[in-house]
Amino acid sequence: MMEEMIGFVMGNKQRIKILEVIESKGPQPAEKIAKFGRLTAPVVGRTLEEVAGKGLLKETDGVWKFTDLGVELSKELKKRG
Repeated sequence: MMEEMIGFVMGNKQRIKILEVIESKGPQPAEKIAKFGRLTAPVVGRTLEEVAGKGLLKETDGVWKFTDLGVELSKELKKRG
């Protein structure tokens, strides 16, 4: 399961970028993720929905943050460097 999630994230530069922004800056609204990641709002919106659909992120009151699975995945990606 974790290998599949890593493949899902690593297969797309926008997914990687979005997770890196949340990892480094903490929970953020989509507009800030777009700004920090230097991505367009439509790309960020679409990508956030994809990643949330896999259970890695969730939105609460307009702010996106890691789920428990997302935290686990983030730690695993760090280990792999």
